Amino acid sequence: MNKPLSLVLTLGLALASAAAFAGRDGRPVDERRTLKPDARVEVSNVAGLIEVEAWGRNELRLTGHLSEQVEKLEITGNESRLKIEVKLPKRTRHVEDTVLHLKVPAGITLEADGVSADIAVRGVKGDVEANTVSGDVRLEVGSKKVEARSVSGDVTVDAPSVETRVESVSGDVTVRGVKGEVRGETVSGDVSVRGTTARRIEVQSVSGDLELEIELAADAEVEAKTMSGDVVLNVPRLPDVDIELETYSGEIEPSELLPGFPAKRQRSRRHDDDDDDHDEDDENREYSRQGKGPGRVRLHSFSGDIMVRKR
Repeated sequence: MNKPLSLVLTLGLALASAAAFAGRDGRPVDERRTLKPDARVEVSNVAGLIEVEAWGRNELRLTGHLSEQVEKLEITGNESRLKIEVKLPKRTRHVEDTVLHLKVPAGITLEADGVSADIAVRGVKGDVEANTVSGDVRLEVGSKKVEARSVSGDVTVDAPSVETRVESVSGDVTVRGVKGEVRGETVSGDVSVRGTTARRIEVQSVSGDLELEIELAADAEVEAKTMSGDVVLNVPRLPDVDIELETYSGEIEPSELLPGFPAKRQRSRRHDDDDDDHDEDDENREYSRQGKGPGRVRLHSFSGDIMVRKR
């Protein structure tokens, strides 16, 4: 074989291997931009992953790879406000994953949006808002204000935030370390809230359990509602506020934190009086107490038990 032909074949094989590698791992991304410590960063991705991590430099470092369907990665703005957007051609379907890894100053304000993408944020101390349609959202941040939503996926927030809002249509919602005000909602999934002192908590689920493990402020406002699931409140003490517990087809668990609530009585197997049975059921399904403070605790379940436990 002559040398020119051999060289052509060698180059052809090399190009084919490179094309195969690129098709498998996508087109690499490696970008840097100067950022102010309190800049606002907006990032969006259609499919794959958005991962944001704080570091000690006043700049953005963006790495990862783009899927072959991506038309371009658009980065616009300046050191005060930067927008990163994955652009696709119109009517694109069956998009493969694009992965974006961002390193940013800890003090930035962040907005991350995905369609079929997971979102993970660590170490950011400015306000964070994360939304995706089909994917999980996980935030481990030092932010004072956090909003996180997913239509189909789990949402987990670990933050000392004083204002927290988390939502999922089909997935579990977990909140840790919070204080101040918490709002959590899911249609099909459980809601779990653990934190320090909370002033206002509002959680609800259509089909799922609600669990709160938190210390309540003296003027706490707590409302937990589920149609099909249990409600559990674990607290060191209950503040002297109005208490209202109600379940339609479950029971309220006796507790030392519920003075005056009758303990569950053992029924006789030969008890024939249906009216007495119904009266006993009602006693175990409702509890109310009027407090002296301005707050209120309301726990409701249509089909589930209610438990108030001292921890």
